[in-house]
Amino acid sequence: MRKNLANPFSVSASAPLEKGVFAEHARLRQKSFLYRVIEFNHPLAGTLTYSGWWFRQVVEINGHSCWFRISWLRIQPSFEFQIPKSVAIKPGWGDADNRRMNVEISFSRTLMIRRFRIWLAGRILYDEIH
Repeated sequence: MRKNLANPFSVSASAPLEKGVFAEHARLRQKSFLYRVIEFNHPLAGTLTYSGWWFRQVVEINGHSCWFRISWLRIQPSFEFQIPKSVAIKPGWGDADNRRMNVEISFSRTLMIRRFRIWLAGRILYDEIH
């Protein structure tokens, strides 16, 4: 007598990679070619805007420029910057003095954003996968 039971812990070869936006306290407000607007409600309240248009990359939080780079030849796929003191970070989010934000962007050959991730003080805030 032969039992034909599938292993419930095995990875299916036919399962597609999971795509979507993964964030507890953020939502994607707008997206287009080399452009994202993400609204946060915790640990900071506000809107982060990323634009890679016109040969420059810019990150703004609540309308304040936090980081920029001229990208004539190469788009910077990862970078970090300090959140300005004018942006309040709610208490209880790790080290209150660590205002370092990291952004990592993966691009396709056609410069479409495949993955867009944001960290604050080493903790992931937002992860978008296409």
